Amino acid sequence: MFIENIEISGFRNLYKKKVFTFTNSKNIIYGPNGSGKTTVLEAIYLLGFGRSFLNVKKEELLNNSSDEFFINSSIIRSELEFNISAALTKNFSLFLDGEKTGISGIGRNFFPLFFSSSDYVSLISSRSSLRKLFDKFIFGIENIYSGELIEYKKVIRNKTYLLKHNPDRVQLEGWNKLLADYVLKITRMRFDFIRKINNYIQNKYCSGIEIKYTPSSSGFYDSEEFKLEKVLSVLAGILEKEILYKNLAIGVHLDKYEIFLDKRPLRLYSSGEKKLNLLYIYLAYIDMFLSKREEYPVFLIDDYDIAMDKANTEILMSKYPAMQIIATSVRNNKNFDSIIKLIS
Repeated sequence: MFIENIEISGFRNLYKKKVFTFTNSKNIIYGPNGSGKTTVLEAIYLLGFGRSFLNVKKEELLNNSSDEFFINSSIIRSELEFNISAALTKNFSLFLDGEKTGISGIGRNFFPLFFSSSDYVSLISSRSSLRKLFDKFIFGIENIYSGELIEYKKVIRNKTYLLKHNPDRVQLEGWNKLLADYVLKITRMRFDFIRKINNYIQNKYCSGIEIKYTPSSSGFYDSEEFKLEKVLSVLAGILEKEILYKNLAIGVHLDKYEIFLDKRPLRLYSSGEKKLNLLYIYLAYIDMFLSKREEYPVFLIDDYDIAMDKANTEILMSKYPAMQIIATSVRNNKNFDSIIKLIS
């Protein structure tokens, strides 16, 4: 898959309508800070996931002179062309070939993988950030995963509302039955993904890296064996506590991931070691994505020169010649096939 072009208007600091055309291989967007380089990557990412890679509201993505934004793109996949667009007017919407859709519909045809040189330190140290990263990874190779998460979030919203406003035991037990089903599915998929990506990393990139996944309750499983009755039993056992504190005590939204290097948490290593080993995880995921879907994701790299050293640049350029890369930099780089200059 690759993105052929993108048209952006009303978005961030791109005040005038802009059209960017890309090759299906290696592209770099360069220019001074504030010229809109990262904005282009953010717009592409928004098309894939319906949200920014930054923790901002969609209204904050509007530029100062507009109350609407529009993003339109042409995506090529398996020699077929798709149109993916996003618009914020009164509400935010995603469209696939002109028909309104959700991220599951988009994900079957387009998946942008984002790597930033600026946030890898906080990413590795943040439980919620790692959880979001691996959720996106799983979604990339298991399209139904996003639907399971969406339905799970609906259930916990309803259960949380009851706990806060009307803690009726019969109704809460009913929501627990729905909750247990989604907990079971999501936890199984997470364990399966982590087992597989650890194999890819250790066999190909670094034998000392291990990602550990820990559900919010060890009572959900025995040696990674899951049964619905077990999950229901755990949820029933903590219901009194949840009623008392008016909030959920456990759930997949509280699960924990941690990255280890030679059995020591990666967050305790130097920034250079954090970046290198996180990149190994990304490269292993690209291999896993290719094996599962028989195609590459679109790889977005912000501040390319800072994110990549010479050795990793050579890996990307030589090992993945058929993968589209769209990178940003403050300077030109003649190793790329397509060079786009932005002026602030």
